[in-house]
Amino acid sequence: MFRMRIGSLAVTRAALLASAVVPFSVARGQGPTRTLDEGTFLISRNGSPIGRESFRILQMTPSTGEAYRATAQVALGDRRIIHTLTCDSAGAPITYDVAVQGGSDPTTRLQARGRPGRFSSMLRTKDGESTREYVVPAGVVILDDEVVHQLYFVTMRGRRSGSLTVLAPRTGVQAVATLENRGANLVEIAGSSIQATHYVLTAPDFPRREFWTDAAGRVLRASIPERGILAQRDEPPR
Repeated sequence: MFRMRIGSLAVTRAALLASAVVPFSVARGQGPTRTLDEGTFLISRNGSPIGRESFRILQMTPSTGEAYRATAQVALGDRRIIHTLTCDSAGAPITYDVAVQGGSDPTTRLQARGRPGRFSSMLRTKDGESTREYVVPAGVVILDDEVVHQLYFVTMRGRRSGSLTVLAPRTGVQAVATLENRGANLVEIAGSSIQATHYVLTAPDFPRREFWTDAAGRVLRASIPERGILAQRDEPPR
């Protein structure tokens, strides 16, 4: 495993808005949709419940080709985090919007847009606005520290092991991660035993993640061992 950190480049608001024109048109131009996964993760820290994540992942058929839209609401104490991510057919981000409300910090908002080879973000906080631009390869995957369902995109298109680039726009970290397939396991959810594949994902400056998916790639359970975090679905996928 090796590390790849890309320095952020200053971008103007005009440039960021210009890059968003195509992604927004793609999202509006969607045709029929199909639900690939939806559900709720119960989140605990060191065995104590701390929150939940409700999510949905849709497969869309826009005029430009296959794409995906993932939405989620995460409740952690009095904090609420609302995510909307659209991806291309390889799971690479087209648009990413995050709103954080409550907690000790005032409301923050992240808006990010992708175009070939670039990913630009604008973060609004109580201190003002900041923009960043990343140089990214095809197939880069968004992976937020406080979101579980995005792991679905890590194993898309038959990816079962090897290297991939991951990006966390809220923290500004980009790195090459290593995905390791640990083989088959059974995962118990609401009294049901589900055949699953166990994966481990490691990357510089990212917390190590372990997660389990069913045969359709749907995430059943995920953990961040160094933080004592465990997220598990409250019922089996439908």
